[in-house]
Amino acid sequence: MNFFQNFIVGILFVGSLALVGYFTIVSESGPFAKKGKQLIVYFDDAEGIKIGSKVTVLGVPAGTVVDMDLVSVDENNLPVADGSPNRIKQKVAVTLELKKDIIFYENYSIAIKNESILSGKVVAIDPGNSEPIGGRYPKKLDIKWYSSFEIEKLARSAIKQHIEDIREKKINHLLSGQSSGDPIAGLSEMISENRSNVKRILENIASITEKINQGQGTIGLLINDSKLHDNANTLVSDAKIVVREIRENLEDTREQAPVTSFIRILLTSF
Repeated sequence: MNFFQNFIVGILFVGSLALVGYFTIVSESGPFAKKGKQLIVYFDDAEGIKIGSKVTVLGVPAGTVVDMDLVSVDENNLPVADGSPNRIKQKVAVTLELKKDIIFYENYSIAIKNESILSGKVVAIDPGNSEPIGGRYPKKLDIKWYSSFEIEKLARSAIKQHIEDIREKKINHLLSGQSSGDPIAGLSEMISENRSNVKRILENIASITEKINQGQGTIGLLINDSKLHDNANTLVSDAKIVVREIRENLEDTREQAPVTSFIRILLTSF
């Protein structure tokens, strides 16, 4: 019996190790996970995303952020060398690795959003569609994708390869994204802009609560005056008695209704 129990425990232990190994090594987040394809998106501001941030396509989880870097651009938002005289500003180049191919149209949108108030940022992709707008059909974009295996063989990042392809004019379209803004930062800014109004509202609230504690006003009397409290209890008790009496009278009337109807029929028949 002890041998059988030990055998079962051993099987459960080995099975648990196998499950842990699968979810940490073979699953999508492990080192042997199936590699996807990479594409580069340019943002004015990274706005809280980091390597490992989730990427969604039409709200469906579809990949992750695998690399980020600062890139100098010219007035046409095309990457240039950091020391180039045509350099105007810097942008953030973000490498997204997606498990599935996506067809982008002219009306696409890529935005950095808050998945929820408490969770982190996500890169939300809407690839667009070919539905006509004002009689015009949006065109499909020719986007440059990079195989993760090819990038590893080149021993360089997809961002560096993308910049090189731009210089060699192998890129037909650059994907650009935007930030939807931070709601917490927006709330802080609104409070800062209306600081005097917020201060006045807080002072009014403090004044009202102080008056209530001192027994001023109707609410203050109801909370602090024991007589009003006793009167309110008496009123509620009286109301319960009245409701009970009305209910009893209705039941008596319901019971007497057949007798009254019989007498009325008897009198009208003569």
